Amino acid sequence: MESKRLRVGILGATGTVGQKFIVLLQNHPWFEITALAASKESAGRTYEEAVAGRWKQEVDIPEAIRKMTVFDASKPNLKCDFVFSGLDASVAQEIERDFAKAGYPVISNTKNYRQEPDVPLLVPEVNAGHIAIIPTQQARRKWSGYIVTNPNCVVVPLVMALKPVMDKWGIGKVLVTSMQAISGAGYPG
Repeated sequence: MESKRLRVGILGATGTVGQKFIVLLQNHPWFEITALAASKESAGRTYEEAVAGRWKQEVDIPEAIRKMTVFDASKPNLKCDFVFSGLDASVAQEIERDFAKAGYPVISNTKNYRQEPDVPLLVPEVNAGHIAIIPTQQARRKWSGYIVTNPNCVVVPLVMALKPVMDKWGIGKVLVTSMQAISGAGYPG
């Protein structure tokens, strides 16, 4: 018997991060992409029309996604169980907040809530217990949903490598040098 997959919405679906979410989740055994949301300019168009000439992934747009209608990301009324956010930081703060207020769990890839003390900065293999702060977030902010963020791209592989070392021997100090792009603005940056 096949178990029911969770219905997923993708905020910022037409951007580079949103496109990557689509590629990664399209055939996932736990998730079914049921809603795509982006800017007002993309809303109402098919996904294929909305990303015409801007699809940056190495694989074609998945067939099941091409004809899906894109919704306005500023309106938290998607038919899904939770959302992954690949929104640009310039609009993410308000939109992610509105989705959390409306009862959606928001899994954010943006920087906007990473420094908030009541928002888990989660690498599940390393600190899954941090989701215990979610009820505090909901109570403080009076949200029925919540926001969980991921750390930036340098932190994730670093902590994944350090966790087993720390568990076995402990770590006194780590010195890291990171060389990153001048622009975090996405393609073409």
